[in-house]
Amino acid sequence: MTAEWVPTSHGEPISVREFDALPVDTSHRYEIENGLLLVNARPAPKHSRALSRTVEQLNAQLPEGWEAFAEVEAEFSGRSPRRVPDIVVIPVEAAEQTRIRSDQIALAIEVATSGQSAVRDYIVKSREYAANNIACYWVIDLLDVDGDEVGLTIYTLEEPGKYTYGPRLSGTVVVSEPFPLKLDLNAIVGQRSVRR
Repeated sequence: MTAEWVPTSHGEPISVREFDALPVDTSHRYEIENGLLLVNARPAPKHSRALSRTVEQLNAQLPEGWEAFAEVEAEFSGRSPRRVPDIVVIPVEAAEQTRIRSDQIALAIEVATSGQSAVRDYIVKSREYAANNIACYWVIDLLDVDGDEVGLTIYTLEEPGKYTYGPRLSGTVVVSEPFPLKLDLNAIVGQRSVRR
C-alpha cells in the first residue's frame, strides 16, 4: 500500500517539508506566510503587465552578471520561509537553482494592486525582507492607475533587520542602489503602443 500526501488547505499550518512536496500547480501562487499556507490566484493582466514591463526596464540597464526575474520562489528564514516576490534581481548563476536564497537577492520588488496586497507588501513583506537582510526593497503601487499615478516606495536596509523608506515617488525615478537605474513608472501601465 502506498501513502499519498494530501496538500494542506489554504490558511492551515504547513512545514517547509510539506510545502516543498506540493505538486506543481501553475494555476495558483503558493507561499508560506507566518507558518501558514498562502494560496493566491495568478495575477490579473494589469499586474502581469506591470511585472513584465518592469523586468524589461531593469534588464535593459542591469550590469553584466545580474538579471531581473518575475515570480521566482525564494527561501527565507523566519516564519515565512517560502516567498515568491513579484520581481527579484539576482546573480545570473542563481537562475539555475530550483529556488533562490534571500542572500542572493540584490533587489526585491512587490506590485500592489489592491488594499489587501498593499497591506501585505508595505507592512508584512517589508518586515520579512528586512529580517532577511535584503538590501533594497521596492513597492510599486497601481492603486491610483485611473489617475495615471503609479507610485514607488523605496526601502533601504539601514542596519541588519531594519529598513528606512522615503516618500512615495512617481514619474521617472533614478536610483543609485543597488545599481544605477532609471525606472519610468508610467510606462509600466496602459495599453501597449502599436509600432508602425
